[in-house]
Amino acid sequence: MITFKSRNEMVRKADMITRKAHSQYPHVSVSRIDVMLGNNKTKHFFWDNMAFKYSLKCASERLKIDMDEKNLYTLIIESLKHGIGNCGEETNLAELIGKINGLKNIYSGKIYAGKKFPIHEAAFITDREIQPSKKYSFKAKDAIIIDPWLGITEYAGEYFKKLRTQFKGTFNLRSNSKLKIEADFTSRLTPYKIKKLKKEHPELIIKDFKKK
Repeated sequence: MITFKSRNEMVRKADMITRKAHSQYPHVSVSRIDVMLGNNKTKHFFWDNMAFKYSLKCASERLKIDMDEKNLYTLIIESLKHGIGNCGEETNLAELIGKINGLKNIYSGKIYAGKKFPIHEAAFITDREIQPSKKYSFKAKDAIIIDPWLGITEYAGEYFKKLRTQFKGTFNLRSNSKLKIEADFTSRLTPYKIKKLKKEHPELIIKDFKKK
């Protein structure tokens, strides 16, 4: 269980990260529109609307992000600045914001409902030791989940419950789905990278984050 000196203070900070990651760079989430409208309508909405030609070009550029891990966070910010980003981009941005503002125990995470592909991405804060390639269920208050895509900041137990109930249609889940989250270490933020990105993107500094 989380042993922070003040749980309420950590939840406050987590919520500030959620809000910042979601709203700092206004953007369109293709996956969100897909959930709202359905796949066929989404294709029609984007491909038949000439106003989105530039955004579509940026969306195609997103495919290069996984090919350049060295500059992953820079590419993610550029993608969001140009108006395109899904849960993955918002999650990585949340991790970056947390670390720029001094948090060391924040991770980008992939959420699984089984052994196949991840169904969603969200960041999380925990004081537990996190190992690569290991999935965690995080019962009750073992972690705080930061989900900018859904706009949720919750303790892990309540968060997973909401996914199985309130958002089960969004992710095609059963009410008894066993959800776990795995930290993504594919592109670790070194102290040098954090310092460099903090200098390049002062807009990601949260003014009242360290408020006592």
